[in-house]
Amino acid sequence: MKKTIVASVMAAVMLLAGALFTPSHAQSPSAADAPTFYHPVPGTYVNGWPRFTVHYPKDWLETRPRPSQVFAAAVPGPAPNLSLGIVVGVWPPPLEKFTDLSLEVHRAWATDVSLVSDKPAQLRDGTPAREVVLQGTVNGVPCAWLDLATKRSDEMVIMALESRNAKIGEDQKAVAYSLEFQPGFDEPVTVPSDVREFLDEYCSGMVAHDIAKVMSHYSERYLNSGTTKRGVEQFCRQVIGPITSLEIVVTDFVPAGDKAYLSGIVIHNGLKDFLRETSIVKRTARGNGTATRGMLLLLTDHRTFFHVVIVTFGLYGECSLCMCPGSEAS
Repeated sequence: MKKTIVASVMAAVMLLAGALFTPSHAQSPSAADAPTFYHPVPGTYVNGWPRFTVHYPKDWLETRPRPSQVFAAAVPGPAPNLSLGIVVGVWPPPLEKFTDLSLEVHRAWATDVSLVSDKPAQLRDGTPAREVVLQGTVNGVPCAWLDLATKRSDEMVIMALESRNAKIGEDQKAVAYSLEFQPGFDEPVTVPSDVREFLDEYCSGMVAHDIAKVMSHYSERYLNSGTTKRGVEQFCRQVIGPITSLEIVVTDFVPAGDKAYLSGIVIHNGLKDFLRETSIVKRTARGNGTATRGMLLLLTDHRTFFHVVIVTFGLYGECSLCMCPGSEAS
């Protein structure tokens, strides 16, 4: 019997910033040419949590990710024939079960999907992985897919390559195998008290199903992968009902004047997922002749956006992992 999992990882609705931040990681905003989780540089992707890097050809163009992805890039062109998508999620089963998941997900949106190869693998640093190669058809176009999955505890990272009208060569495989975890950035850190208060107030608004309180944390200029404040409010109204608990755990915090960048974990109804918004800003609200300092969600990482994905995983228990394409919030 199959079980439908609703991955409502909205833990994303939080961001803050402050002027007098004292980060636990003694970091300063990076130079313009140095890639970080909040500052993308062509050819390198840095994930916030879990912290890892991926290298891809610099001439590839970053594209808007599907709802299941944290990052996407493709070969330039009006109809790219080679693309990369990176998926991060919680998936308790062992890597040996990943082949079943890969087949099931691809068969949900492609036709004539068949298994070309399936084998255990290793990343360059020796981290165990699973390589699955599939072929099939999408809208009459022959496609090949390489899904490389690796895990740390229950957190899974999937490097998903898609090639249309061509096979996936060794050069393309090298992009998938460039995945490298960076230690030292995945444990909780202490953030300034005003930041902690801001996050906790946001969480309490979500748990209380108080839309007005939740949306008061958003700037009118909020924009995330094309999603405006209005789009976020529409999304929240759809998903806020089942929320009974919400906690934000910050694992990296970088101050930058009135802004700050953060990465971390959101625990929603006992399920763990990564923080999908990465920047916050301090604001001054004026009224009745007084000025009040506070915080707002201003502009988040353009790669990520809210989503609710429903996908059949089979008998794998509760997961927050999805690989399938879907509609983006708008």
